[in-house]
Amino acid sequence: MTSLTARPPVLVRSYAWLDAHARQVALAAVALSLLLAGGYALVLGDTLRYLDERVYVQLAGSLASGAGYSADGVQATAYRPPGYPFLLTPVHGLTGGDVLAMRFVGVLALAGCVWFGYRVGRRVFAAPAGALAAVVLACYPLLTYTATALYPQVPGLFLLLVTIDCGMSAVETRGGRRVADVVIAGLAGGLLVLTVPNFALSVVLVPVWMAWKRRGAWGAAAAVLALAVAVPGAWCVRNALALHAFVPVSTNDGINLLLGNSEHTTAGSGTEVDISRYEQHAKDHHLDEVGINRYFSDSAVDWITEHPGDAAVLYGEKLANTFSFSSDMATSGQGGRTADLVLALTYYPVLLLAVLRVGLARRWPLSRTETLLAVLVVLNFLLQAVFFTRLRFRVPLDGLTVLLAASVVVRFARGSRGA
Repeated sequence: MTSLTARPPVLVRSYAWLDAHARQVALAAVALSLLLAGGYALVLGDTLRYLDERVYVQLAGSLASGAGYSADGVQATAYRPPGYPFLLTPVHGLTGGDVLAMRFVGVLALAGCVWFGYRVGRRVFAAPAGALAAVVLACYPLLTYTATALYPQVPGLFLLLVTIDCGMSAVETRGGRRVADVVIAGLAGGLLVLTVPNFALSVVLVPVWMAWKRRGAWGAAAAVLALAVAVPGAWCVRNALALHAFVPVSTNDGINLLLGNSEHTTAGSGTEVDISRYEQHAKDHHLDEVGINRYFSDSAVDWITEHPGDAAVLYGEKLANTFSFSSDMATSGQGGRTADLVLALTYYPVLLLAVLRVGLARRWPLSRTETLLAVLVVLNFLLQAVFFTRLRFRVPLDGLTVLLAASVVVRFARGSRGA
């Protein structure tokens, strides 16, 4: 085992100080996050920059007014996953639809990400890893930018970290504390599925991890899974009553699959894909929302099966595009070269450190928590490329990548081979 004193003195002192003050550093990072993201939210004010933001505000407004989940206040819909509008609705109702107030849902979610990043990070290796991860999350430009937009990704990251942390805690605790951890992990996981449906499999993996970590945790793991299933299950019942069809979460998975798999799709085309002939077919046949979703999904599958070679190449290109640093969120004219440079200089070092952590698994065996994080990152990269990739879709995965990066940095600072 490498001796701690063999390390440069500055690393020895830095690790010792961070170990002694990890909680205080994490709390300071939470405050810094509130300052940075809150300040940027004030700069943005009531301006809605993206179409998706306007849609989420409309859905929250419909819920707040008692009109149900509807984009126009009349026709029931399930086109957008409902989790994020659910989070916005109380703020919309209390403030009369004030956009700035709703921005602070993301700001507070980011602060929660910083704190729970610290909690998960200390489980990954040691308290200094959690503290370092908290500081990076608080200062990470893409997280701040996305948190202040009315988008579900940062609340999604918060729910994911809560699910992981409380799932971990439920394995270690007993009695009332375990019950509370199980309930919070299950409900957070269920709400995550309704917020960012791509993470449904990740929510399932958390209780699997719980059972793997400790044999006696089977009951807790099963309870977490049951609660996580119950939340979207209730939404399925609503959809069956309102839309007269089985809709697990939303009716936009078909168009997302078609946008990512059709004759005009490219690796970075995102939503800018010509699917007009499919839209015309749906219009000509008077398909309803559920029928359009099914038709688009079937059309995408047909294109993949008829062009397996092209589909395989396209999938690889989309997977590579996942690691792009372009700041184009959804609307042309946002960001720019300076923003791209900032994103590149902050993301790629974190990514390389996370890859290094996995690459050093023989020297420093991955803990079970690190294994879970690495599996979640890789799995979700693979799943996202099935549809189409966009920078903001990667945001929750950046949070997990930061945790792996912090782990390897702290291990070097500590100079230990132990897990």
